[in-house]
Amino acid sequence: MSMRVGDLVQYIPSPSATFKWERYTDAFKSLPGIILREVDAKGTTTRRFEIRWHDGQISEEWISYLELFDNSLTT
Repeated sequence: MSMRVGDLVQYIPSPSATFKWERYTDAFKSLPGIILREVDAKGTTTRRFEIRWHDGQISEEWISYLELFDNSLTT
């Protein structure tokens, strides 16, 4: 399933990033986030999105670090 504007997502860091950069990870990413727009990243084929997190923070994230939010896990 493809991600698109309006989808709820969660941030999933790569295992190596979590291990090496544990204290620098983006802990502010309050779940879920909503995709606001797709970022036009010239020179790359990897998609990137602008995300507004539940606490109001906004960040740009590579699609490889996102997955669709499963609302059934929070109820």
